[in-house]
Amino acid sequence: METKKQHRADIESLRVPLVFLGAFIIGSIVTMSFAYKEPLYLVKNNQGLQMKDNIPIEFIVEEKIIENDVPIIQPIEMPQPIIEPTELSKTKDNVDEDEKLIVKVDPIIIVEPIIDKPIAPIVIYPDLEAEFPGGLVAMKKFMGEETKYPEYSQTVGDQGKVFVEFVVNTDGSIEQIKVIRGVSKELDAEAMRVVRKMPKWKPAQVNGENVRTRCRIPFNFGFRN
Repeated sequence: METKKQHRADIESLRVPLVFLGAFIIGSIVTMSFAYKEPLYLVKNNQGLQMKDNIPIEFIVEEKIIENDVPIIQPIEMPQPIIEPTELSKTKDNVDEDEKLIVKVDPIIIVEPIIDKPIAPIVIYPDLEAEFPGGLVAMKKFMGEETKYPEYSQTVGDQGKVFVEFVVNTDGSIEQIKVIRGVSKELDAEAMRVVRKMPKWKPAQVNGENVRTRCRIPFNFGFRN
């Protein structure tokens, strides 16, 4: 029994060194396998250098290394002679000529400002009243000849007096015509039309000078029995 126990004890004492020895051997084998490199063969093709293993055998053409390669000299193209332009192809020299400047000046028209004359005041009670040329009789005659009774007013029976007011200026012209009392649209319009056709009146006067004044005249529209 003692001999068997002693033999087992010897084996146990050798286990650790054997384990380290096996690990060393395995590590060496792995290291050598990674350290081993297969020689690479490069092949030149249209796309540059490639590894030999990646190209099919039928397309592999090994490039031979030639010592003391002679450089290839490419021929130099000789420049073509310059053909001088003929007389027909010669262009005229650019000659700068001073252009004649024509300046058009529009005539300056000076327009004098129109200064409105102050409007004379309207005199209500002048020394001498404004008058139709020829007097009252001439005015009644003018009104009778020019006034037309509107047909519509006759149909509907419109009648009455239309009072028209206007201003006689210092030169006898008439302005600011308006109806101050009317009868109908048609009769009022007819009375104003007749006043607009009147000739220039004789202006009113104050101290012998012409003044502006207002005048009122009636238009009598009615049916005769």
